[in-house]
Amino acid sequence: MNVVSAIFSKQLSDLKKNVGLSSMYIMFPVLAFIMGNVMGDMDAFAGQFAAMFIGTVPMIAIAMCVAEDVEHKSLRFMVMAGVKPPQYLFGLAGFVIVMAVIPLALFAIMGEYSGTLLLNFVVIALLGLIASSILGAAIGIFSKNIQHATALYTPVMFVLAMLPMFAGANETLFRIAELLFSFQIFVIIFDPEPDLLRSYIIVAVNIIVLLGFFIFAYKKKGLKG
Repeated sequence: MNVVSAIFSKQLSDLKKNVGLSSMYIMFPVLAFIMGNVMGDMDAFAGQFAAMFIGTVPMIAIAMCVAEDVEHKSLRFMVMAGVKPPQYLFGLAGFVIVMAVIPLALFAIMGEYSGTLLLNFVVIALLGLIASSILGAAIGIFSKNIQHATALYTPVMFVLAMLPMFAGANETLFRIAELLFSFQIFVIIFDPEPDLLRSYIIVAVNIIVLLGFFIFAYKKKGLKG
């Protein structure tokens, strides 16, 4: 538990030094509020920005933090010191979940979520944050430095954020998009009668696959970082 707490504290310290990254936690709710007022559709923009926030911001934050660990050889030392993949991941994910509480609360308030919708939003947000964090950690481990991490996560970010929005325009895009955890966030937020079991299963499969990828990367690349 002390290891997880130490990793959490380190990520918080790194965030304080990166104004651009920390501002992303504020930027998405602010943009949702502005666009919702300008376009007169607060529910829609709150949902869209919430889904994009869940799918991309944790990934970016964790990828940059882990890439910094790789660049400065911190990850190598942690692996050699016996820090296990679950400990490292719990510290990262815990940091992201805590940081996301206020933005997600603002999205829920702007979207006026209540009852079943609020419950499903909380559940899918938690699962989405976990999936996004694991993906970001894997990207960070495979990065040589922060600049390399940016080059890797940028196309992934656009796929996770934009593909769900354009999936309805093409059947092939839809079939690809529905396999992504970020698409299922859109489904649960916007579909009036979502197939919850199917959405949660898809997100769970995403988490399992990404977790396996992360553990492989941690064990194989950690000592070389």
